[in-house]
Amino acid sequence: MMLYLFKDYLLPMKKLSGQSLIGILVALAIFSILAQAVLTIAATSYRFVSYNRARITARHLAQEKIEFIRNLPYDNIGTVGGAPNGTLPQSEDVLRNGLKFTVSLSIVYVDDPFDGIQGSVPADTLETDYKRIRVSISWEGLESSNENPIVLLTDVSPKGIETTEGGGTLSIIVFDANGNPVPGASLHIVQNTVVPNIDVTFQTAINGRFIYTGVPACVSCYQITVSKSGQSTERTYSTTEVANPTKPHQTIIQGQLTEISFLIDHTSTIDLRTTNGRDDGFSNLGNLSFRLRGEKTIGTDSSAQPVYKYDEILTTESNGFLTLNDVEWDSYYFTPNPSSSYDVSGTQPIQPVVVQPEDSVAFAISLVSKSTNSLLLSFVDQQDNPIATVSATLSKGAYSSSNTSGVITDPDYGQIFFEGLDADLYSLTATHSAYLDFSGSVPVIGEDTEKVILTPK
Repeated sequence: MMLYLFKDYLLPMKKLSGQSLIGILVALAIFSILAQAVLTIAATSYRFVSYNRARITARHLAQEKIEFIRNLPYDNIGTVGGAPNGTLPQSEDVLRNGLKFTVSLSIVYVDDPFDGIQGSVPADTLETDYKRIRVSISWEGLESSNENPIVLLTDVSPKGIETTEGGGTLSIIVFDANGNPVPGASLHIVQNTVVPNIDVTFQTAINGRFIYTGVPACVSCYQITVSKSGQSTERTYSTTEVANPTKPHQTIIQGQLTEISFLIDHTSTIDLRTTNGRDDGFSNLGNLSFRLRGEKTIGTDSSAQPVYKYDEILTTESNGFLTLNDVEWDSYYFTPNPSSSYDVSGTQPIQPVVVQPEDSVAFAISLVSKSTNSLLLSFVDQQDNPIATVSATLSKGAYSSSNTSGVITDPDYGQIFFEGLDADLYSLTATHSAYLDFSGSVPVIGEDTEKVILTPK
């Protein structure tokens, strides 16, 4: 009697065990499918971010090249072995952020139809009306440019266009960050040196240009300010403001053309947060005084030191946050005010912080007590992306310290901070399962920062 009851009890237990096993197998299958999808999305996102970072850097290089050429004397604008002939190389390699970029330059004469006799020789005896510059930037690496390089075009006019008798001609052209003309930009032109004084405001045409003829001749006297609603501002500077301005107040010469270009674009936002270091769980650190400066310069001072366009002393709020609006596109650097007695132990993203037009950037900074000598290491791949969980050891004699780079959710993502060091030469080793081992020497003196580029296996 008891035996039969026991058998009856075991039968449903076996059925339940079978159902549990099936449930586990189904759950594992679903988990495998989801895991594969997540890994595919992560890989695609990584490639997309790497490609975009390379394109951003390439665009900056193209802008720099265009701006450099625009500020050359017209007769000097030409390529080696080209027509027009000049000293500019047709191709050169530039290394930025561990990636090699190839800068290809083409400069040709253009016969403009404006004179009504385009291309009819001998009627049009001067077919070299102006020069057209084409800058193409391509790059190598895992996410290369392939058939899609960054290309910017611009035209440069010579001196000698028709002018109103009794004065000279001022030509102003305004571009955005991509090298496209900006129509409707406000041009405020002031001249208080000679009679008649000038204080006028105009707007650029659809091609981003404005030509002001018959203006009184004078030396370094025309102050020009360019602006547009919702966009950045650029202007000329006097030598009393900046000893050696990049864009000085303009000179107008009788019967000649003075040409100048400006770059403006939509402004952006930086949401900044300061925290304590890793050992304190990255808790918020408020009321911190710091310096924030960009890379753009407006010239040099009397000691030939750069004068930055944006260079401000700011303070975070009591909760450690600070929102900066109307920020110009640029690359920005954060440093604590020396009186705050803090060192930067990591930033997210790694400095400098690149801000694009119409961008919104979150910028987190972790800080620790100041050391006389310290080292902040950043571990990145060949596309300058941070690498998490790198194991690194810093050693010198009997001293040895090991740590692991922060993960993507931390303010020190891809970075390790070593404090309390001596001013000396240290040995560094770094390992990661996906990258080749690294070993080398690192000099430390004061507050040092080093970037280590790891090679994939």
